[in-house]
Amino acid sequence: MSEAPSFTFFTYSPDVEPLEARWHDDGIGDAFFASAKKARAAIVDLREVVAQEPDQVVPSMRLERIETVPVTQETMLALLNEGVGAIVETYDIVETIEGGAHGESA
Repeated sequence: MSEAPSFTFFTYSPDVEPLEARWHDDGIGDAFFASAKKARAAIVDLREVVAQEPDQVVPSMRLERIETVPVTQETMLALLNEGVGAIVETYDIVETIEGGAHGESA
C-alpha cells in the first residue's frame, strides 16, 4: 500500500500578525497557490488595491510555504473541522515583501 501524498502550497499574510497565531481561524481565510510565483503575484495585486485607498499604509507581507501532513480521510476531516492549521506539517517564511506609506511601491 502506498503512503498518502503530502503537498506543498504557498500563501501570504501581513507581517503584523504574530507567528504563533498564524493558523488560528480568524474568519478571514487564506488564499493558497501552487507556486511561489503565483502567491507573489497575488501579493503585488493586493498591494496595488490597498495603495489606491486614501490614507492606507501598504503592510509588509510574508510569502509563506507550507507542507501538508499526508492527506488521508482523517486529515481531510481535521481540515474541515479544525481549519488549515490541522494539516500543516511544516511552515516557513520564504520572504518578506516590505510595505510602505500610501502610494509607495515595493
